[in-house]
Amino acid sequence: MSDIESKLVQIASVINQLDDPKVPRNIRTGAKDACVQWLLNKNKEMDIRIAITQAKLEELYEDPNIPPEFGTLILMINTELEKMLRETL
Repeated sequence: MSDIESKLVQIASVINQLDDPKVPRNIRTGAKDACVQWLLNKNKEMDIRIAITQAKLEELYEDPNIPPEFGTLILMINTELEKMLRETL
């Protein structure tokens, strides 16, 4: 497993922290889908995986029902994904 792949797995585990009863179901589902369909999907190009995951998480962040502490978590994840995206380009 490459260094970037191992980082993506770590980020996916952090995204899974959104699977919390305090988080609305649509946000939990969206976060899980972003991980499974994009971030961890090895059938797609690395830069596409990272960029689409960022976009999906940004959509979740803009949901007015997200608890503030989880909004902060999404921002931190997106910052890390941005760094990784720069590394892959």
